[in-house]
Amino acid sequence: MGEYKIIITGHFSAGKTELIRSLTKNHISTEVLLTEDKERREKDFTTVAMDYGTIEIDGKKIHLFGTPGQERFDFMLDVLSKNFDGVLILLDSTNKKGIEETKKFLDYFIKHKKPFIVACNKQDLENKYSIEEISNILDLPPSYLRPLVAKDLNSAKEVLKDLIKKLY
Repeated sequence: MGEYKIIITGHFSAGKTELIRSLTKNHISTEVLLTEDKERREKDFTTVAMDYGTIEIDGKKIHLFGTPGQERFDFMLDVLSKNFDGVLILLDSTNKKGIEETKKFLDYFIKHKKPFIVACNKQDLENKYSIEEISNILDLPPSYLRPLVAKDLNSAKEVLKDLIKKLY
């Protein structure tokens, strides 16, 4: 059985923890109660070190490492990105500022020359930006983007399977 290390990253409140929870039964999370009022408007808890879980897909063991989304934890990208095989960059399709912030994650991971997919979360919501609109904002061909509903297991698995296919 082969094994892969996948980084799941993206801006604050993009859905990284939710994705790992959807995909794995054995996830570990380092969530704490938010203390900053600005961030608490979006959610109550946040990841401060990493999320972790494993899943088996097509006979391969996939290790999922989720990064925190706040800028003050950017150093965790370097810590978690040692010897990784691919990356899912999540964004909240309803949050234009977050979509624009996704460019920093693209810049960070493109230099590694490893397979990546931009997973456009919350595509089930009415106020979402379309994949085409997000493609234009990021100046990235639509072939790198996938629609996602992180809380839906089938949607989450499809996006992860698309990335795994790029690995072999």
